[in-house]
Amino acid sequence: MKEYTLISSNNDLIEYRRHLEKNNIEIVAMDFEGEFNLHVYGEKLCLIQIFDGAEYFVIDPFKISKDELAKTLENRRVMKIFYDATSDSKLVYKQFGIKMQAVYDLKFMVDILDFEGKGLDSVISRLLNITINKKKKYQQYNWTKRPVDADAMQYALSDVEHLFKIKDLLFELVQKADKTEELIFSMIKKSVDYDKKSIPGIMKSMDFRKLKSAEKSLLRKIFDIREVIAKELNVPPNLVMPKKYLFQASKNIKSIENMDFNRRIPLDVRQKFLSLLRDL
Repeated sequence: MKEYTLISSNNDLIEYRRHLEKNNIEIVAMDFEGEFNLHVYGEKLCLIQIFDGAEYFVIDPFKISKDELAKTLENRRVMKIFYDATSDSKLVYKQFGIKMQAVYDLKFMVDILDFEGKGLDSVISRLLNITINKKKKYQQYNWTKRPVDADAMQYALSDVEHLFKIKDLLFELVQKADKTEELIFSMIKKSVDYDKKSIPGIMKSMDFRKLKSAEKSLLRKIFDIREVIAKELNVPPNLVMPKKYLFQASKNIKSIENMDFNRRIPLDVRQKFLSLLRDL
């Protein structure tokens, strides 16, 4: 059982940064847990897990101001070891306008070493011969819940537990393979482009690409209406209208009359949604 310090107020976070400075801690392992339209509407940062090589900390961003989060995540004096930080970086930028600084993303080394399994669990298993248990159980966990279940918190902490060791072992392999320069070029070339417009995953899918131009246009309109309804109810958009119905409607708008609604969608909202779609 990993002991950790919970940081759940602005003052706690200020004290944590003082702790880093006082103890000359210049590098930490970090990871996020988030909500991605699975249990409620939208994408939200839910937890920040930190390991400094000796102690574990968990930041509850629900109780921290944007300014204090920014001072922590944009701090260039503290290097932050992540594994595959791209989506995490985009999440905090989209939600808070924060551009994380001093990020050491270990995924770059795994990519240039061309590991067969590139997920963190596969890398940990390959390099440390350690198996992470209960992975699937917590992939569907509702990280917006408070308090976070004790087992879920331990799982979240396991994502930062091994990052220091992984960093050293990966860098040794990069050096042995004479790929240090390639690593540097890769990190520069693939740095996060915060200004790049985000495209919903459904509109990058093969099913979307197969649609005719008019069908794509209709799907975008239906998608936007679904977003409005989902936001009003604070539910995942797929709960309002599953993807299969979205594609059916883009090909034949009359198919909405036969759509089955989830029980969580109130009758008046169903009628409003259908009315908006009929007007398209």
